[in-house]
Amino acid sequence: MASATDPKPAPLDSELEQEEVKEEKHLEKLEKHEIRLYSHSDIFYWWPVWVAGFLCALWTYLDGGRLVVVPQGTEARRNWQVEITPGHTEPREGLILPRTDLHHENHLDPIPKATSQTVVAMPPPAQPHVHIAHHPYLGTYFCIALLVVFVGTHAPLRGLWQWVAVLIIALVVTTIFLAGWWGPLANWFRLLHIQITMGGYVFLASWLLAIWLVTTFYFDRLTYIVFSAGQFRIRQAIGEGEKAFDVTNLTMELLPNVFLRHRILGLIGAGDLVIRTGGPRPEVFLWPNVLFVRSRRRKIEHLLQSRAVD
Repeated sequence: MASATDPKPAPLDSELEQEEVKEEKHLEKLEKHEIRLYSHSDIFYWWPVWVAGFLCALWTYLDGGRLVVVPQGTEARRNWQVEITPGHTEPREGLILPRTDLHHENHLDPIPKATSQTVVAMPPPAQPHVHIAHHPYLGTYFCIALLVVFVGTHAPLRGLWQWVAVLIIALVVTTIFLAGWWGPLANWFRLLHIQITMGGYVFLASWLLAIWLVTTFYFDRLTYIVFSAGQFRIRQAIGEGEKAFDVTNLTMELLPNVFLRHRILGLIGAGDLVIRTGGPRPEVFLWPNVLFVRSRRRKIEHLLQSRAVD
């Protein structure tokens, strides 16, 4: 007597189903793995200015100098005889202000207006309290640093041109040295005293730091490129929607570095990236000022290769 039995699934079909499940899970894992690229503005390269500003402010505070503004005609001497106690004087360095006139009742605190009946005594003068450094060139160095950053971020020279600029600067320095002009230039530089108070340094550095933080960590992150296993999405402007492109035949080109901008101000790893899409209507995207661009480019290439193998 024959008995009917249910047909068993073929082992091959079971293995194919397991492979499909594994592939789907792997694809889901790749799709979740995304790499974001942010294009930073040129403000990112201005970090040395606010760092220098805070350092100069600290130097000024530790220096202990005070600012005194005196009128024209003030006389400075090293041997003013000052009465320390009644009948006892000793020489001191000091500044003696000129006599008051009709236009200036006094040079320190103004005399309070007296009434017709009483005469109000002159209040004590305000003591010097504004911090300023004794170093005559501290403000000059800060301004030079500001100008170097400004030129380095707004006049980038790539490839051969940056070395041409270095050779020109070397030629100018050599010419000045051979012509014996260093002495007059140094004497002129000694006259270039730029004095900035501690409050000036703190004001400039604080505002630059605030703008740098808001721009770097908020506004710059509103525009981005997101690479995933099968596509990349791009948002080029704040308020603009995302555009999605397939990664088939996608190419990435790293532009030549600007030494001062990318290697020094960009914390060694910054660079400009050019992305070209494939297809019948290719598009080109310039993505400048990408931090750690080389390592991120390698990660993107590895991600795309993983997708191609799968």
